[in-house]
Amino acid sequence: MLVNITPVLTKSFYEKLVAPYVAAHPGVEVTIEAPTGRSTTDTLQQQLAAGDPPDIVSGGQNTALADQMAALPDAQWVKDAPFSQASKLKGKVWMVGSGLQIQSLVFYNKAAFRKAGITAPPKKVDEFTTDLRKLKGAGYTPLQTGGEWTPGAQFLMLANPNVMNSVPDWYAQRDKNAVTFAGSNYEKYLGVYRSWIKDGLVPKDANGVKYNDMIANFTDGKAATMVMGNWLVPSIETAKPSFDVGVFPVPTFDGSTPPQAGNPSIPYSVLKSSKRQAAAIDLVKYLVSDKKAITAELKVEGNFRTGYTYDASPLTKDVGKLLEAASGKVVATGPGLGDNSAPAGFADELNKQIQSLYLGESPASVVGAMDKWWTANASK
Repeated sequence: MLVNITPVLTKSFYEKLVAPYVAAHPGVEVTIEAPTGRSTTDTLQQQLAAGDPPDIVSGGQNTALADQMAALPDAQWVKDAPFSQASKLKGKVWMVGSGLQIQSLVFYNKAAFRKAGITAPPKKVDEFTTDLRKLKGAGYTPLQTGGEWTPGAQFLMLANPNVMNSVPDWYAQRDKNAVTFAGSNYEKYLGVYRSWIKDGLVPKDANGVKYNDMIANFTDGKAATMVMGNWLVPSIETAKPSFDVGVFPVPTFDGSTPPQAGNPSIPYSVLKSSKRQAAAIDLVKYLVSDKKAITAELKVEGNFRTGYTYDASPLTKDVGKLLEAASGKVVATGPGLGDNSAPAGFADELNKQIQSLYLGESPASVVGAMDKWWTANASK
């Protein structure tokens, strides 16, 4: 298994996760492999080129690799897996997840908000900007951003609920040239983001800040807010910050309750080239249908799945309330899902463009570059 490694999704976690299955299946061995590239996707592409791919891959796969994956059976455990049907390509289910991960969240330091005189979380983007200025005046880094993969990811967490609240299949519409980045709420949010950079509301050296350092800056009390998915909760709680942490949904332009940008948590696919395909599919079945396995996967990142409960922390429960407030409405984030997917390489290209804002590029330049890139890379 090639798996995604994070501060909480450690190699040890995966080994413990599959241990009961291995114990119940004499003769089966499962080797957990961490990425050697920047991500599971990069590593998988390298392994495919070398002719030595894994049997199972877990992590954020993009649709360009779907043809390399085996079709999963037309079975109830597949149908029950979150997003399995939404992820279909050419009628094939190629990926199943253990739960639901939501990402359009703003975690905040309650003590910092009180010090800055902020009495309630903002609902509108303009209010958010005003509050960030107050937090800067109170001596905090207002909004913690960083480098690596995070600039583009955070931007989509902020922007997609403001884009897909009115056009849920925006990626599919962009493929048809029915919408463009130019003139959309993406361009509008880029203007807001660029103003934050100019006003010093985000770190000017953000491109050089690593993800783990972003977390430390927030939990140490240096930064007042941080936009991230619900998987941040366990890292916050492990750090035991000296202040209470709250969470609110990313603000919208009109102040309405946003949908949550989300995707399947810990998604699994089986390689078409696997010589142990039947065994690999059986292990994936266990991981997404066994109650104990699912509960362990949900709990480690604070994820959600209808019909499953676990001893959740107060902060995780607060995140769950935001999902309820959004009436469970979830829109695409990152590369999207199934037919509502961006072309391969979208996340990397957007990440590069968002980083360029810190180097002086304008929102107009970024949307122009993104529209040109999408047109050149869209599925025909």
